[in-house]
Amino acid sequence: MISDNPFVSKIFVKTWLKYFKKPSDTYLFEFIKPILFVKSKYSLYFFNVGRNLTNGIFYSIDNTFKDFKGKVFVLFDVLPYLGYENNRLNLPNRIKIKKVKQYKGYLTRISQFNDFEDFFLNHFSGKSRNNIRKWNKRLTNNFEIEFKVFYGVISKDEYHKIFNAMLALIQKRWGSLGMDNDIYRDRDYYRELCYEMILDKTASLNVIYAFGEPIAVSICFVSKKDLFFAITTFDIDFRKYNMGHLLIMYIMQWCFDNRIEVFDYSKGTYEYKTRWSNETYFFENHIIYDKTSLKSLIIGNYLTFFYSFKQFLREKEFNLLYSRFKYHFKNLGWKDNDNIVPSFKIKDVNDIDLTLFEKIEMDSIDFNDIRGVLYDILFSKPQYLNTVEVYKDEIGKRYLLVGEKFKKEIIL
Repeated sequence: MISDNPFVSKIFVKTWLKYFKKPSDTYLFEFIKPILFVKSKYSLYFFNVGRNLTNGIFYSIDNTFKDFKGKVFVLFDVLPYLGYENNRLNLPNRIKIKKVKQYKGYLTRISQFNDFEDFFLNHFSGKSRNNIRKWNKRLTNNFEIEFKVFYGVISKDEYHKIFNAMLALIQKRWGSLGMDNDIYRDRDYYRELCYEMILDKTASLNVIYAFGEPIAVSICFVSKKDLFFAITTFDIDFRKYNMGHLLIMYIMQWCFDNRIEVFDYSKGTYEYKTRWSNETYFFENHIIYDKTSLKSLIIGNYLTFFYSFKQFLREKEFNLLYSRFKYHFKNLGWKDNDNIVPSFKIKDVNDIDLTLFEKIEMDSIDFNDIRGVLYDILFSKPQYLNTVEVYKDEIGKRYLLVGEKFKKEIIL
């Protein structure tokens, strides 16, 4: 069991209360530790500080205390692999715990391996290892790549610069999918929380740079032996390079160097999580109530039904439809030109009159429309980015990409 869960730390509790409740609204109960609670809207039940904005909590029950009488408690996102079951044999007779399955989670028990190479060799097939090495080699050969982990030390200016870049990547990625994003919605909360926790060594900021600009960012929460892969995004222009896989690989190497035992990929099913994990589980909502109290019994069973039905809708992907609805409703009547994906025609060319084109720099706004197309081409025909020449016509509807092994015309 984690003895230093970052989601019950003083910094986490203080920051969450600042944005979502008031410190005076908190309640501490002796029978359940180490959780701090707040009341629900109509004071029908208590729920854990952090609600569903943690990446997993645990708790233990002390049967020598009876301050649960007549009450109902909801604990969101309990991690079943942390050993709370050991306490169930000593439950007071009046307590009932109902568990409701929620999101699927993934983790890797890296303590089972000597080092990263041992894990890499034993976890992946030869074909998979070759693919991952190929993605990494093409990324590092085509671009000037650097990976940094900020853990314990980062200046405010550098932090805000990276955080702003992360938000821009989130908007770009989720806007292209036409979906709403909760991290962006609660960005002020996360901005303050993560900075303080990085300095406290209960979070790390992991960044892959290309030519000094962030192209993949992950904020992880950290205990002494566990790392929680929490907020992650990457530049969709690098889609061919499988940035999710490479980011996990870089962070996992850091985990081995820092004696982390469990790499928890947290909520959300993505292909790169399923490939790197060696264990799966389900987050659980736990409804705890006094079964001898009629009021508590009714509320406890209602909440069990409510979260079970919510999970049923999630399994039917109603949550994805809702996310798309929220995104389009918020942007109703507003045309987001930054997230419109242009359509292209791409063809090979041999002889072309360059006098009809003007050479442009890759940091030019004119290059943005075709940046992803060029990066896709470089994945298939590797070449250092800065040796490629880019031209556009006067109208801005035709581009010419000239590399060592290719000459492509792009027509918008």
